[in-house]
Amino acid sequence: MLIRRIAVLAAFAAGLAALPLATAEAQYYPPCSPFPLFWPFCVAGAIVGTAATIVTAPFVALTAPPYYYGYYGRPYYAPSPYYAPGYYAPPYYYYGPR
Repeated sequence: MLIRRIAVLAAFAAGLAALPLATAEAQYYPPCSPFPLFWPFCVAGAIVGTAATIVTAPFVALTAPPYYYGYYGRPYYAPSPYYAPGYYAPPYYYYGPR
């Protein structure tokens, strides 16, 4: 009886070892998944996103910068033409013995 149980378990383990590790493939369904149980979440997200856009539109219109600067932000302006006087080291004989 023990040998038969060990043989069944060994056959089961060999069968599991022979199975492929993963059969799933990555899939992307823009903007929502075709899985029917996900549809209410997709609809709720669309409603909340639209409501948030409508509510915040006046604030964005009043506070947004006048121009679009893209990924790198506002343009860089060089500093003013005035610079502090340069540093000049004292003469080499300044620190020498007298």
